[in-house]
Amino acid sequence: MADVSEQVRADVRTAWGGEPLRGFWERAREALESPKRPDRFSAELPDERTRAAVSEVYGRELYLGHSRIMLAKLDRVLRSDPRFELDLAQVLEILHGRPVASPDADAPEPESSDPALAALSAHGLDRARWARPWARWLHQYGRVSETELAGFTARAAAVLAALALDPATTPVQWVSRSDLAAPDAPHELDDGGTLSRIVLRAAALAHDVEPPGGARERQALWERCGVAVNDVAGTVLSWALPLTGDDSWSRSITGRTELGLPTHLTHRDLVAAPERLVERGVVVAVCENPRVLEAAVRAGIRHPLVCLSGHPSTVALALLRRLHANGARLRYHGDFDWTGVTIARSLWSEHEVGLWRMSAADYREAVDLAARDRSDLPNLVGTPVETPWDPQLAELMSTASRAVEEETVLPALLADLRDAALS
Repeated sequence: MADVSEQVRADVRTAWGGEPLRGFWERAREALESPKRPDRFSAELPDERTRAAVSEVYGRELYLGHSRIMLAKLDRVLRSDPRFELDLAQVLEILHGRPVASPDADAPEPESSDPALAALSAHGLDRARWARPWARWLHQYGRVSETELAGFTARAAAVLAALALDPATTPVQWVSRSDLAAPDAPHELDDGGTLSRIVLRAAALAHDVEPPGGARERQALWERCGVAVNDVAGTVLSWALPLTGDDSWSRSITGRTELGLPTHLTHRDLVAAPERLVERGVVVAVCENPRVLEAAVRAGIRHPLVCLSGHPSTVALALLRRLHANGARLRYHGDFDWTGVTIARSLWSEHEVGLWRMSAADYREAVDLAARDRSDLPNLVGTPVETPWDPQLAELMSTASRAVEEETVLPALLADLRDAALS
C-alpha cells in the first residue's frame, strides 16, 4: 500500500480507529480471512455510541443489539467515501498495521507452550480440533493483554471442560451458567464479559457454527453446550404428574394438582426433585400449545401433561429426559406447521419421544373437518421439513398448504387425554 500517503493513513486512524469501532473492524477482518468466505458478518452494537459509529461507517441506520453487515456493501461504501476512497482490506491494513491474510494462507501455529494450549492441556482439551484455531484467534482478535492471557485461558479451559462440545451429540445433563462461574466471581460469564466472549468463541469453533452475534444467539449456543443461562428463569409447564415420592418436593407438586393448579418447573426444581419421578410405563402427554394444558385443567382431566410452549427449552428437555429415564412413555402432539413438525422430528429422532395424532391421516382428517365446518385454516408458510416417521405427512402438508393449530383439534386431543388413548 505504498501509494497511500502517511497523511491519509493518519486521517483514517483518526476517523475510524476509535474504541467504538474496534470490535466492528475485528469482525470484518475475521470474515475476510475466514476459509469459509462468508458474504456477511454479525456486528455487536451493545450501546448507543457503538451503534452510531457503525451506522455512520456503514451508511445505514442500524439498531442496538446486533446487525448483519454485508461485506460487499461495506467495501462499496468505503470505496465511495470521498475522503479516502480505500477498499475494506486497505482500511483494515491501516487500522491494524498488517495486511489482510488470504483465507488460504497458513496462519502461524501456536507453540505447545502457548498459554491457551497449556490451559487446555490441563483438562485434556489441547488436542481437540478447535484448540489451535481458538489459540490463534485469541492472539489475533481476543482483546486480552499478554499479562492477562494466562489467567483468562485457565478459567476458560476450566469452563470448557464442563461443556458439551461434541456437535454430534446432544447434552444429557444441564448445568447453570451461574454454577460454572467461580465462587468469588459469580458474574464472570455474564454477557459482555471477556471470559464469556472467549468461551463462546471456543464453543462456536467446536460446534462449527458462526460466532453468536446477539443475546438470543449466545443463549442458543450456551444451551447447545448443555448450559442453562440461569436455573430459575426458564420453566416448563406441567400438569398432573403422578409423582411417586412422599418427600416434601413431591407433595408440593401433587398438592398443586389437587388444587387444580399447573406447575412451572425450573432447573432448580429438577435439581431438588427425587431421582425417580414417576412409575415405569406411565404415559405422559407432551403438547406444544399452553391452550391444550389449560383446557385439560378446566375440564378436570388428570392425565399427566407437559407443555413445551413452542420450541423446547433446556428445562423442558431435562424434564423429558428424566421422565424417559424413569421408564415413562412420552407422546407428543404439536401444530401441523413446519415449526411444529420440526419440534416433533427433533423429539422423535433425538429424544425418543413417541408421536400422538401426528400422522398424514390425522392431518388429512383435521383439514377435511375444517372444510366441512367451513373453518378457515392459516396458510402454511416456511421451508418444508421432512417427516421420517410418516413421509406422506410432509408431502400432504405441502400439497394442502394449510396449517392446523392444536386448538383446531382440541376436542379430539381432550378426548384422548380423558380416555388415556394417546397414539
